[in-house]
Amino acid sequence: MRNPVVRPFFLVLIALLLTACTGTATEEPLDPVDLVTDAAENIRESDTFRMSVERSGASYFVETDLGSVDFRRAVAQYVAPDILQATVRLVASGLPTDVDIYSRGNEQWFRHLVLTANSWFNAPFAEGFNPEKLIAQDTGFQTALNSLINLSYEGRTTLEDGTPVYHIAGRAHGEDIAALLANLVETTGEVLVDVFIDQNLMIPVRFVIVQPDTITETEDEPTTWTVDVYDINATAELDPPPEES
Repeated sequence: MRNPVVRPFFLVLIALLLTACTGTATEEPLDPVDLVTDAAENIRESDTFRMSVERSGASYFVETDLGSVDFRRAVAQYVAPDILQATVRLVASGLPTDVDIYSRGNEQWFRHLVLTANSWFNAPFAEGFNPEKLIAQDTGFQTALNSLINLSYEGRTTLEDGTPVYHIAGRAHGEDIAALLANLVETTGEVLVDVFIDQNLMIPVRFVIVQPDTITETEDEPTTWTVDVYDINATAELDPPPEES
């Protein structure tokens, strides 16, 4: 005699298996233009944030009072509307050295252990740099992000610190995205840009910028910039020149 409980049990089991196989909906792709537009507007409304700029791959040289130096990294603090303080790591004659920069509007100071005896010196370090351009509607993050073309939504992912982000990929002309590098670095030619937007804050928290045309016979890896934005609206911690205190 058949057990009447067996058949309903198997029917329920099959139904559950079918539900498990078919019930997981594929995520509807989000509009990358909308994501980038919203993120750009939100970062402009921030009172403070920090940025780190890391270079990997082919070297990037800049002309300074130290001569031609290799740019390695920078850590910067932005305070609205027009203040930025940064420490830039350079390699001069094979030796790493740090330069502190303080900028308010068009005024600049820099500090170096040897060049200025570790005192602030009121002179341009980056000619024409103005922190206000970082968030200005016609020159800052918003313009840089809006200049991206061929945008594609790559899905959701998680950064190393656990931050859930939307991943957007695109291309741009290097000259149009200077703000993404804190206006400390000039890029030219077509660049590849990956944007990672915090899903909760809807603010861009990472950019990865690749310069394909920097590959040469001696440099087989392109210059790549990784920019992290963090401590958004956190209390500012500045070490300004005496006349700015």
